[in-house]
Amino acid sequence: MPNPKVSVVMPCYNHEDYVEKAILSVLNQSYKNIELIVIDDGSKDGSPKLIEALANQYGFKFIVQENQGVCKTLNRAIQEFSSGEYIAVLASDDYWDSNKIEKQVACLSTLDTSEFCYTQAVEFDSESGRELRVFPKKLMVGNVLNKIFVRQHVPAGSIMFSRKLFDKLNGFDERLKEEDWDFVIRAAAETEFSAIKEPLFFYRSHALNTMKSRPRRQIFHDKAKILSKNYSLVSPHIWLFSVILHFFYDHMLSILKR
Repeated sequence: MPNPKVSVVMPCYNHEDYVEKAILSVLNQSYKNIELIVIDDGSKDGSPKLIEALANQYGFKFIVQENQGVCKTLNRAIQEFSSGEYIAVLASDDYWDSNKIEKQVACLSTLDTSEFCYTQAVEFDSESGRELRVFPKKLMVGNVLNKIFVRQHVPAGSIMFSRKLFDKLNGFDERLKEEDWDFVIRAAAETEFSAIKEPLFFYRSHALNTMKSRPRRQIFHDKAKILSKNYSLVSPHIWLFSVILHFFYDHMLSILKR
């Protein structure tokens, strides 16, 4: 298909200050065959009113629901409201470069063996706008399962994948907190990865980021669930190395932050 439709799914929860920039970064993409689906997941601030006004102005799909969490929201948006051949996910406090989707569609269209594409990302400070880092420095392509299992190197807001892959994986696992890493691991077991060495995704660092507000012990516990669940996908020595590495990394971070 020369001009495939891309469904962009954006869950929102209490991001009144950021969601408009996120939405406009999708609507201003150079690639035009895009459908945007925004789901407000029970926000308590002014997000629903703001998004509704933008939806009326620009004509994208907007759904309001009681709070269900990220995983259920993503699955519902993709399964019930989207129709694109490709799917991309963007958090409502982040945003994209205007050429992101066009470059990813071009990349996937030339690779018969890949149904998953990601890009580099820029992490920036929300208050000052200062660039904190560009990541990952080294991009993994092809068969990346072992590397992905040992360490998550894929910025979640940069990924684009085929609907065929999403259906094959039965979507995001609603039992887990680290749903993006689990999804990426399972995707890597099914398809080769492609990547664009260019920061096309902008990750906002602020106090309300989920990863920043959760205790390190809880993060490791959630990671351990994913490693245990996906044990059969890799060799025993890769699994053991990953467990040790994650425990050491999270334990050292907790010590440094005391």
